[in-house]
Amino acid sequence: MHVITIANLKGGAGKTTAALHLAAAAEGHGVRTVVLDLDPQQGAAKWGDARGPANWPRVKSAFPVRLTQELKDATEKDGAQLVVIDTAAHTETILSPAIEAADLILIPCRTTAIDLQYLTATAELIQTRRKPGAVVLNAVDIRTNELPGARAVVEKLGIPLAPMHISNLVAHSRAITAGQGATEYEPNGKAASEIEEVYKWISGLIGLSTSRKVRKQKQKLAANA
Repeated sequence: MHVITIANLKGGAGKTTAALHLAAAAEGHGVRTVVLDLDPQQGAAKWGDARGPANWPRVKSAFPVRLTQELKDATEKDGAQLVVIDTAAHTETILSPAIEAADLILIPCRTTAIDLQYLTATAELIQTRRKPGAVVLNAVDIRTNELPGARAVVEKLGIPLAPMHISNLVAHSRAITAGQGATEYEPNGKAASEIEEVYKWISGLIGLSTSRKVRKQKQKLAANA
């Protein structure tokens, strides 16, 4: 089983959205996936509720103090090949055990100056634990021309940076509202293509499947029922 923690001490960075899109993409590649929602706001768990209990990825509410047991259950009871951990902002007590448990920590980060300032604190938590982490620039608006500057900031901090980014396309948010991932909502759309690129890049880092063996759902997604 592989564990990816989605982390950023800055609120509004798009952690939950990234976690859910990547989990749905993994399922699309035949990788049995469980999302553990450690965020008290439970945004990921609500998305899971909208999909219904018969649909994958499975989303479970979890507590940091029980994370080891939750990971064990995901493997032994759910047969998970991948666990994606969604974390909360401003809370090291939630983030720290999720970092410790991860094979990879992915840091979604917007391109604004204030978002980039938070990278140092998040990166330090990862680096002190000697865990592999990487930044993916998120909600990028190419009209503002902030992307080159944001890339330069990340590179100066010495944090690995994904070679692709996630745009602020409306399909990303609409998919989540519909209880879907971008790869399910508009499989041939640009938002889906962006998530696929990120997923395949991550797969190369930790050895996930990139075959398109899509699991057949016994029921339609709740949003389309």
